[in-house]
Amino acid sequence: MVMPFHFKKGEPGAAAVRRLCRERAEKALNIAFRDDPMNAVHGMRREIKKLRAVLRLVRGTTGKGAYRRCIQLLRQAASVLAAPRDACVQHRAFRELRRHFDGKISNRSAARIESALRARCRRETQHFLEGDSRARLKRILRKMKRRLDDLKIRSDGWAAIGPGIEHCYCRGQKARQRVLAEPSSEQFHLWRKRVKDLGYQLRLLRRIGPERWRGMVKKLDALGELLGEDHDLALLEQFVRGRPGRDGKSEEAQALARLIRSRQAELRSAALKLGARLYAPEPAVFRRGLSMAERDGRAKK
Repeated sequence: MVMPFHFKKGEPGAAAVRRLCRERAEKALNIAFRDDPMNAVHGMRREIKKLRAVLRLVRGTTGKGAYRRCIQLLRQAASVLAAPRDACVQHRAFRELRRHFDGKISNRSAARIESALRARCRRETQHFLEGDSRARLKRILRKMKRRLDDLKIRSDGWAAIGPGIEHCYCRGQKARQRVLAEPSSEQFHLWRKRVKDLGYQLRLLRRIGPERWRGMVKKLDALGELLGEDHDLALLEQFVRGRPGRDGKSEEAQALARLIRSRQAELRSAALKLGARLYAPEPAVFRRGLSMAERDGRAKK
């Protein structure tokens, strides 16, 4: 069954949030036991991120305790998926880095590193399959569904979701400011989380929001891709410097680290330029845009 990720025209905000949360949790459960474990891992992580973004829409209009319990369960689910996801992302990041710097990594070094990355990806995937990880995920997601059934949303319509979108936008602005003050991999990754949240939230409104938001969603997606590749490279560098039986300060490791940092510099420069445009409006200006979207939404009903 197809579960479209958007609000329906005329659908009350609180009802839409409950429906979307149930659907995302159900979809994550459905894909937990796919034959291809890595597709399942990526699919579940994507649904968890969507669910988190939906919950953050109504964080100010629901009980703090209920909201925190739901977010905590999502964090538990994401932690179960982290090891296999990170291992296979490192492998993919290395292949993309090698393509980007064609000829700058010797075939001999590339073969050794790729073999080690492939082995780690296979090992973590096997551990995920043979352990109790998927059973744990099933328990967590079922508990999440029960929590969602009890979730009380005190407001409705735009009063339920508007403040959440504005809050997410402001968090993205602050995250970008922290990146400018401290351009570390951790701060760029935290900014990416806020970018993904806002992108998912605006995607929910594409059927009822203003046309210009569709362009903003595309730009947020592009920004998320830049920041995502940067994070994948940070994970790759962690692996290279901590390879078992290898000296992280070896000439090979240092040469690869230089290429990683060079590519990250390109990605971060592009991300900062795009982010400066997306997050330029002051919160009051963004709030007016929400008010216009509210009027547009009522007119389309």
